[in-house]
Formats: sequence, C-alpha cells, structure tokens
Amino acid sequence: MPTFEAIAYRQNRDTDGLWLLTFVASAENILTWASIPRRAVQDLIGFQRGAEESRVAKAKEFFKRPNNFSPTSLIIGLHPREANSSLLRVEFLEDENSVPNPRCRIHVEDQFDRLPLQEIRELVRSQIQYRLSQDAELSSVGQDDDLPPLEASENEQIEDSSDDYSMLDEDLSAEQEDGEVELGTSILKQLLTRLDDDQWVDDHEEDLRELAKPATVIDGQHRVLGAAACENEITFAVTAILDCPWREQVFQFTVINYTAKGIPDQFITANAALSLTGYELETLQDRLVQAGVKVTEYELMRVVHFDARSPFFDKVNLTERPNPNRIGYKTMVRIAKSWYNARHPVFQLMLPNLYPQIRGKGTGGRRDRTLQWKRDDWGEFFLTFWRIVAETYRDEPSHERGYMLWDVGHSQLIVAIVLYKLQESFLDNLGNQDEEFFAVDTADPEEARKILLNKVERRARKFLESMPAQFFSTKWAWTGLNIGPGRDALEQALTQLARLKGKYQYAKSSLVTGKTDAS
Repeated sequence: MPTFEAIAYRQNRDTDGLWLLTFVASAENILTWASIPRRAVQDLIGFQRGAEESRVAKAKEFFKRPNNFSPTSLIIGLHPREANSSLLRVEFLEDENSVPNPRCRIHVEDQFDRLPLQEIRELVRSQIQYRLSQDAELSSVGQDDDLPPLEASENEQIEDSSDDYSMLDEDLSAEQEDGEVELGTSILKQLLTRLDDDQWVDDHEEDLRELAKPATVIDGQHRVLGAAACENEITFAVTAILDCPWREQVFQFTVINYTAKGIPDQFITANAALSLTGYELETLQDRLVQAGVKVTEYELMRVVHFDARSPFFDKVNLTERPNPNRIGYKTMVRIAKSWYNARHPVFQLMLPNLYPQIRGKGTGGRRDRTLQWKRDDWGEFFLTFWRIVAETYRDEPSHERGYMLWDVGHSQLIVAIVLYKLQESFLDNLGNQDEEFFAVDTADPEEARKILLNKVERRARKFLESMPAQFFSTKWAWTGLNIGPGRDALEQALTQLARLKGKYQYAKSSLVTGKTDAS
C-alpha cells in the first residue's frame, strides 16, 4: 500500500468545500490505484473519452527526452472514503481546523491485480450501492419546483451545417421505462445486476478491476499513459480532490476540457445522460451554466433520443464517427429547438391559449409563457407530432427493397434534413390556421393543454394526408439535400404537396427527376 506525503488546502477557504491534496507520484504508481473511467464498454459507467493511441505515443516520445517535463498537475478524484474505507485512508498530521495548509499522509491500495475476482466484484458492488444510496437520499429531499429551466444564451445559434461528431468511443444505451428516466441510475442498476452473472464478471474482469480502484484520473490521461509507457518512473505533481463524488469528477472533467479546448456537444449530452443519475445532474446544472458549458442540448436529447416514447429513441448519432444507421445529431438538435425555443409564429397563437393563467401581451408575458413551455410542455407537443409521423409511415415500404420508411440508413424519410423540412412545413401549416383554431373554452391550464395537444394531433394527421408515403418511397434523383439544388428541390416538393393537399405530381418534380429549370 503506497503512502504519499501531501499538503492539504481548500482553495477558497470555505469550510464546507472539498480538500485538495497536492503531492508527487510516478506515472506507473498512479495507474495502479487510479483508474481512467472510459466510456468504452457496454454497461460500464465512464466519462473519459477513449485514449487516442497517437496522443499516448506522442506523450511517450516527449517524456523519453531527458530534458522534457510537464509541470502541470494531474487532476485525480479520490472516491469518498465512506465508500472505499478499506482502499483509501488519509491521515492528517496537523489539525486541519487550525493550520491553513495542514500536512497529511495518503494511503491507497494498489494491489488490484492480486485481489481475488470475488473481492473485486464486491468492491464494485459497494461503490454502486453507495452512489445509489446517495441518489435515494437526495430524492427524499425533493426537487425545487421554483428553479428555472436551463437555457442556452440568447445569442446562441444552431449552425446550419453537416453533422459533426464527438469523441465518444461507443454509444451506450439503457433500458428505460415510460416517462422520464434517470439514465445514469438505470445503468448503475443494470451493472449491479450484471455483477450477479459469473460469466459476465469473468468476461469483464479487467474492466471491473479498473472500476474497483479508489481514485480516477480526471485530467491528464494521455500524459500519464505516455509517461508510464516509458517505464522510467517519471513523476508528476498531483492535485487530488478528497472525498470527490462522481458528480464532482464529471463536473471537473467537463469544465477543464470544455473551457480549455472544447468538448464536442454530443459528448456533453451523452455524458450528462449516461454518467450521472438524475439528482447528480440536477446538482451540477447551475455550475455548468456558470462555467459556460452548453447543456440545453441534454434537455433536448433527453426527449428526442433518451425518452423511450420517442420515435427517435436511440436513433441519434452521439458518436464522433459518421454512422449511416443513426440520424445526424446537429440537425436533430435543430429539429427539437424549433419546438423548444418557440420562435415560430405559430407559438404566438398557441401559447397564450395554453397558459391562460399567464396574462400580458408584452415581452414579460411572452417570456413567462416561453419559460413555462420550455420547462413543462415542449417535449409533449414534440412527441405528439412525431408519434403521428412515425405511426403514419413506420409500416410503409422504403425505396430500398426489404426496408421500411422508418429504417434509418435505408429511407429517404428518416434523414435529418428531410425530417427538419417536413416539420417546418407542418409548423407553417399549423400557423396558417385562424386564431379560433387555437381557442380553448377553459381557464384550467391542464384542460387547455389536453385540448391543444388534441388539436395538434388532429392537424398533424390531416397534414400528413398531403404527404403520401409513395412520395418518400419513390427513388429521388437528388441525394445531397443539405445545400444547393437538392435542398431547393426538397423544399419545393414539400411546399407543393402541402398546397395541393397531396395531389401534386411529385414524380415529375426536380427532386425525383434530378432536372433543374436551367437544365
């Protein structure tokens, strides 16, 4: 069991803040007791991006030169001692209440390769049970209903470009029940069940030995891996966060990386949903916003991608690599924001009737209605429309033999830009209804909500009668639909179908023929 002499301090002198411990350790030693919680294995929790071998190799070459050094500290989270009492012990050598920077001694277990697998299994089980017990304790306190929803900054724009990709190694999914599900909790419970499966435990022994370690590398994984590969006992200054809960580790990782060089938005979204339980995420939201991290996209994807009721459930590409069997992330964010931001003129007709208790026609009234819409209702209206779309086309054949219109990668319908333009056409159609269409004869907000949801559903069904399935199952000549003539052809076809109530001769359209006016 290695021992480290350290100096402890609280950065802002807040007696309720976490202790930071500074000491020196070699790369090889650090990796024996500090894990790198990568999101790389199905059913295992992790928040780090997978190590890039090229970066590790570069770090190795860097440290092989004797005159090279890295003066920046590694950031390590020491798991709460309450959950790791047998693995981690901190002995204060001076009174921490009277000495500003007391000396201390850290004792950590590093013989994980020698521990029986059964003991490793129980260590991981203990960690999971501790996190779930903390989550249950927070749940018993209850939520603050007065907290405003998270919002992107007023000037934030969603770029109209092809989809880019995050640095996730692999998409993870979790079994969900109907309604809102705390995905991190779901995965923890699933992992707890997996631990009862002897074969699964045997197959994942190496990963479980990593999870059992009493600390995690929050920042500096490539440096420490590269230095360890040199096998030369290269030492680092280490800043360790004592009693660092999982949510704090995720927060520090996010802020350090996002503010330094920017983590792709997909990674933030998946991290929030898959690394944290619902209450862990709730405790971080204000701090993430204050740190300048965009988290609105998590709120959007919680409905679009992670809600089991969504027709897009587990269909959005959250990885950094193109995936023909997933829908593009950026455009799906844009699709959801069309509802969430409520900037289309149709919402100026709908929201005053949806929230009759919020009075005022000026900026204040619009702001209050939009805030309540974002907090309570946008997702239900989004899901209502797209559920009708999925029901209408799910069982219709695609232009590719053997596939249906709702099969991603094999349909002209379930392509991000087509979905976006179809939704845009519907919102325009909905907005063309007169004011009486949106009127509700009730002052009860819940009853008004039911009435308007029903009206949106009926209008969606009527609108989709103008969009025959055969239109989407007829092979289109244009395939590049994001920009240029292909996009113009798509917009024109959808406009004509809506205007002529489905009687448009789309087979002669430029979208199908590939011809333009110039040709």
